[in-house]
Amino acid sequence: MTAVDNPKILVLDRSEELAERVRAITAEMATPPEIVSCTKIGSASHVNHEHEGPFAVMIAGPSLATKTGLKRLALLHRDSPSTSIVMAFDSRPEATLREIIQVGADDVLELPADDTSIKGTIKRALELAERRYVPAGSTEYVVSAQAGARELGKVFTVSSATGGCGKTFYATNIALLLSQMPNTRVALVDLDLQFGEVSTALRLHPTFTIYDVLKAEESEEGGDFASHLGEYLVEFEGRFSVLAAPKDPAQADRISPIEVTKVIETLRAHYDYVVVDTPTALAETVLAAFDLSEHLFLMCTLDLPSVRNLGMFLQTLQKLRISSENVSLILNKVEKDVGISVDQITKLFPQGFQSTLPYAREVSRSINVGRPVLASFPETEVSKKLTSGFRDFLPEEARDLVAPTHTSSGNKNKFFRLFRRQSASASGSAPASVGVIDEVV
Repeated sequence: MTAVDNPKILVLDRSEELAERVRAITAEMATPPEIVSCTKIGSASHVNHEHEGPFAVMIAGPSLATKTGLKRLALLHRDSPSTSIVMAFDSRPEATLREIIQVGADDVLELPADDTSIKGTIKRALELAERRYVPAGSTEYVVSAQAGARELGKVFTVSSATGGCGKTFYATNIALLLSQMPNTRVALVDLDLQFGEVSTALRLHPTFTIYDVLKAEESEEGGDFASHLGEYLVEFEGRFSVLAAPKDPAQADRISPIEVTKVIETLRAHYDYVVVDTPTALAETVLAAFDLSEHLFLMCTLDLPSVRNLGMFLQTLQKLRISSENVSLILNKVEKDVGISVDQITKLFPQGFQSTLPYAREVSRSINVGRPVLASFPETEVSKKLTSGFRDFLPEEARDLVAPTHTSSGNKNKFFRLFRRQSASASGSAPASVGVIDEVV
């Protein structure tokens, strides 16, 4: 039986809705194809590993209707020219018909469409795929597998809609936390391309930055980033690797979303976890990281501008069809008697906060000495709450190492004992009403 006898269709869109509809429609066919949904449109390379591609048909959903999305689609087509591509739009795309054809699309489906139209489009695409069929033994895939049989690493991205919420603080600490697990490689990417602070916060002096990586790959002498990871990344105390932001803010404009995707995908192929620190702007480069992320962590502080912007940020993510299940809220720098209470803020966000972190002088001190608070002050309340709040994102076998936030100072938490040893070694008015907040949001 060939791949065409038992075809697979990849539906690439930020939302599951299109895939679910295609699955329901094709179920009525004489030989129903297998429908695989990929909601991380930045890259579908992990799908090949998990679902044994290649795919006969790829349906690109409305999320790829941008010029950046079309560039990604062109890369997918380049790696799998025999796959039949259908582009489904629910609004007028940014690109011209010529540009759509140039990326390799074989058909266009205008949404909303009835079941008959969708089924007809899929049948035509399957027939075209059968004529292009590549026999067994071919090395062709929907996206080339950069890591062989190795499982690709998970991407955690930290973001916020307001500056000063503690993105770099949180990103550096979860990178450190993840790196404490045995045989775990962690990379931290500073994607604040204009004013990145990761290197400063960790007192690192990188020779190269993400800009150097991309420019070197463009040159004939630069070589492959994957084979020179040790040269381009700098180590933090031998625990995790850091890819620094450009040294010149002007270089940020020369880095494209496609290049960001390539860098993160390369790191995923060699590291178990990739943590991405981002700027406050929702630039295309940031959205590229979102598309690859296993989970997003949105930072917020206990003040009205931050709360209002968080609400707008979440609405934007909804428009981008990024599932709320893949987003966690982090309330940082919590203080008492500042005019707003945690309970009031929580009522505005029914999904709740994954972590509520107190304001702590130790955080500022840790940044000023260049070591994450988990390493410098592991026994403080902020360290315990940060660790406990991230527990759900650790592998099951590592979760028991993390104690709950109410653990006493005499706890036997292995993570805290480890951080404590490492720290020692390294050192030789009335609240505003909900109604008022609601008006601001």
